[in-house]
Amino acid sequence: MHEESIQEIIEKGIRPLVQFHLGAKEYSLSNIFFASLLAAVIFCLVIVLFGIAAKSKKPSRMQYVGELLYMMLRNFVTSKLGKKAEPVVPFIGTLFGYMLISNLLGLFSPLGQFGLHFFIAPTIDLSITLAMATVGIAYVHFRSMQLKGIKHYFSHYFKPYPWMFPINLIEEFVKPLSLAVRLFGNIFGEHVVFEITFSLVSFAVPVLVMFLTLFTGSVQTYVFSLLIMVYLTEMIGLHEEGSHS
Repeated sequence: MHEESIQEIIEKGIRPLVQFHLGAKEYSLSNIFFASLLAAVIFCLVIVLFGIAAKSKKPSRMQYVGELLYMMLRNFVTSKLGKKAEPVVPFIGTLFGYMLISNLLGLFSPLGQFGLHFFIAPTIDLSITLAMATVGIAYVHFRSMQLKGIKHYFSHYFKPYPWMFPINLIEEFVKPLSLAVRLFGNIFGEHVVFEITFSLVSFAVPVLVMFLTLFTGSVQTYVFSLLIMVYLTEMIGLHEEGSHS
């Protein structure tokens, strides 16, 4: 395979699908936009189905699966943050579920050869991962102000010494950037390997790469969610409070 064709494989991941004009300006919506929208729709649909099953008077497999997943999520969060962290469970669950679906959409990226370009992991776009990281870190700061108070929240920037304020402030800005670049780098690298493999070999070998994609997407979702909880522990200290309850 020529170097030029490999470059084309790398660049064809993000492409405009819809173009329109507003006034004198032209705008476009890429396949990443539709992929992120598809991930949100799938996630909401799954949650609605679990909710309907939970309200049903007749027990069903869907209800059992939903309850099992919730208990696993609850145990995961409380084991890291403590028993008083239960209000955090819905946010971590939403972040985890949406990100997992987004990452796993990359399994269907070969469908792009049939014109279904929106079947792609939206997390191969740095703007998407940066948005996820920003929302996660913003939630950490929101919970810190809510639980500790505005005065206590701002005071931590001047600890352990007042002259540490610039360093502490820079650290908070670096956190979402670090999260975003880590997730983007891993998923984008996985996407490149996946696409190149499918372009070279169309039988047997891509299946192994699909398992790698499934593993990588799941691990990156776990790591991202875990780091958000670590930042929550640093800012709020929920684990210490929960351990004494």
